Amino acid sequence: MSDKTSKIQDPGVGVQYEHETKRIINPDGSFNVKRIGTANFVRDAYHWLITINWLPFITVIGSVIVATNVIYAFLYMACGVEHITGVFKTNSLWDEFVQAFFFSVQTFTTVGYGAMSPQSHAISLIASLEAFNGLLLSAFSTGILYGRFSRPISKIVFSKNALLTKFKDTDKDCLQFRVTNSRANTLLNLEASVYVSIQKKQTDTNGNEIFRRQFYDISLERSNIMFMPLSWTIVHMIDEKSPLYNLTLDDLIHQNGEILIVLKGFDETFGQDTYTYHSYFATDFVEGRRFVRNFHVDESGDIILSVKDIHLTDILPSKEEKK
Repeated sequence: MSDKTSKIQDPGVGVQYEHETKRIINPDGSFNVKRIGTANFVRDAYHWLITINWLPFITVIGSVIVATNVIYAFLYMACGVEHITGVFKTNSLWDEFVQAFFFSVQTFTTVGYGAMSPQSHAISLIASLEAFNGLLLSAFSTGILYGRFSRPISKIVFSKNALLTKFKDTDKDCLQFRVTNSRANTLLNLEASVYVSIQKKQTDTNGNEIFRRQFYDISLERSNIMFMPLSWTIVHMIDEKSPLYNLTLDDLIHQNGEILIVLKGFDETFGQDTYTYHSYFATDFVEGRRFVRNFHVDESGDIILSVKDIHLTDILPSKEEKK
């Protein structure tokens, strides 16, 4: 076990603030920072589209495609749907819109069944623009889809809580949390870096109250493993060298204590290193419990891992119960 536990400089999230701040890293792994005045909307939009969940992504792309076809349908109606072969002018605007919309869809996707075709220069010009627009939007959507599938993302699951508990069957205090891979692929050479952030109220030279964070690089009972087919319980021993020594859970909550975690591993599926970020705020700490093993061996000798049981804990047994 490494005995490295030292105070470090600002890791990149700021040290001094005018007001008390929230947690640094959100439970989903994103940094708790709201950006304004970004330089390039197009690049930011691309990054947003490849990182959002699938349901919002499908909703956004689908809405753009439908909205584009609706706009072109109105343009066809403005030029007169009677100039489109197979589309008949009626007394119902809704019927004309539906026919123009389906003609727009066929033009947009370049399907062209042959039943409908432009019969005027105006309609032909709009159809040409839409076909070009459709090709660009299709290429853009394909690029976004490729970016989403090709981006190496590890699906590391962290236990819901970090435990302030005893180390195995000893009386030594420790902080521990558990991780596992929710995918069936193999992660190699996993390395964990864990930091502690403690926020304290101070007074500057002008007599103003400020909030200052102190960061510590804490030692781990084991900071790396070769591969992780099961779960991995990461442990920090709370001894005299630990920044958590003699701090109660109430102290950590009062000082907005936070554990910052960076996991690095080689993903054999993508052939690249992947990084995962997570944090436990002081309110996520639980005392007097231990993790329940989330795997077992069946009668045929296979090891069965339950990913959803990574969060399970039970009460730490008393000394009498251990005996």
